[in-house]
Amino acid sequence: MAATGQTRHSSSTPGFDRLQGAWRSRGYGKVLLIEDDEYTFFEETAISCLRLHTGPLDELGHRYEDLKVSPGQKAFSARRATGVTRVGFRRLQALPDTLADPHGRDKEDPEYNFEVFWHTFAEQYALFPLKEVDWYQIYLRFRPRITSDSEPEVLYATLAAMLRPLRDGHVRLDTPWGHYNAGALPALYKRLDAELEEAGEHRETTSYLRELRDWLREVIHLDYLGGQVRHGCNHMVEWGHLNQTTGYLNVRAMAGQSGKVGHPADDLAATHAVMQQVLAELGSLPSLVVDVRGNGGGYDGVALCFASYLMDRKRLAFTKSARQGDGLTGQQAVYITPATGDTYGGNLFVLTSELTASAAEIFVLGLLQHPRLTLIGDPTLGILSDTLERHLPNGWHLTLSNEVYRAYDGETYEDIGIPPHIRLPFLSRRGRESGRDPMLDRVLKLAR
Repeated sequence: MAATGQTRHSSSTPGFDRLQGAWRSRGYGKVLLIEDDEYTFFEETAISCLRLHTGPLDELGHRYEDLKVSPGQKAFSARRATGVTRVGFRRLQALPDTLADPHGRDKEDPEYNFEVFWHTFAEQYALFPLKEVDWYQIYLRFRPRITSDSEPEVLYATLAAMLRPLRDGHVRLDTPWGHYNAGALPALYKRLDAELEEAGEHRETTSYLRELRDWLREVIHLDYLGGQVRHGCNHMVEWGHLNQTTGYLNVRAMAGQSGKVGHPADDLAATHAVMQQVLAELGSLPSLVVDVRGNGGGYDGVALCFASYLMDRKRLAFTKSARQGDGLTGQQAVYITPATGDTYGGNLFVLTSELTASAAEIFVLGLLQHPRLTLIGDPTLGILSDTLERHLPNGWHLTLSNEVYRAYDGETYEDIGIPPHIRLPFLSRRGRESGRDPMLDRVLKLAR
């Protein structure tokens, strides 16, 4: 997806048929083999090269767009269709030697899987300095726990324990023996935990939070929007009038707008359609509230598509770099260009919370140069990097953060979140006891 969220569809391979041979990505740990009528992706570490996926060559043209090939065809770059990332590839003389396994290692071997796991993070994880984690010391501590006879449950528990110090919500390990997310719980959960303990209630914090969010949504619908709520994009988008001068737009996720799972192009088309409808109804109002307090993310391209309908002119949204060797790739600049047709030109109030995560944070990051922006709420969660998907030889699946995002001014908000201009707690007890939404009340006061 382009920075505006616009995408181009290809009816045939966009020149990939001219690029037969083996290629290694710059960052991302991928090897690509292009043959006459098919392609194969491999996941590479210093000790492994695992076959990931093989498909027809025209499929590659739907995975990657905007192909640019160097003179002499020694390198090329293309943009991933599911986001805004441009990935570069350099030609290899042959596939890596690690593809052939002269030792005939068993893919289920616990020691082999441990080593591939450790090397994957050692070579691809971009945030070790930020997290203050010495990954080699982690190796020395945990490697003795795994032998060739270790049970899968022991391997899973060991790998999960290795990930715990990262405290990164984009780091996950999925196995038949368990699913582990290394993210730290937001302070909101601790606050609600304390409320439940004080009340002597023995219930899950997640269900309590869900109940409070449902309550707030009903309050907004009935008391602030007067029951006149419009829905679109598979109920992922809601909007209405707070009063005669201020509109309200709630974007609940950055994926699923089409009602289909894993169809970013369809989500993008639905986003364009709904934003044109929203602006037709709210675009002339002096002020607009965009609520992303419960938005847990999705696709960056969808997030920037929403932002393109709110931006005044082309502006730098952010730069991003991927882990490569002992450093990072060059910085890729991503811009927001106003969408074709009507865009919003009034005062913009964006509501955030610790539940505002991932692609929803990219939405906020892209708007930071907006000349009439006011952020209200809590800092966002602070997990901005894309998730790099990887696999172990035994088929276990994991994700990790392999990128560094920087705001237009060079600031990084990984871990700490994007801070608001006006800090107000999400789902505060005082607001609930009064039956009000303090953030919306503050907007209405400012808008006057």
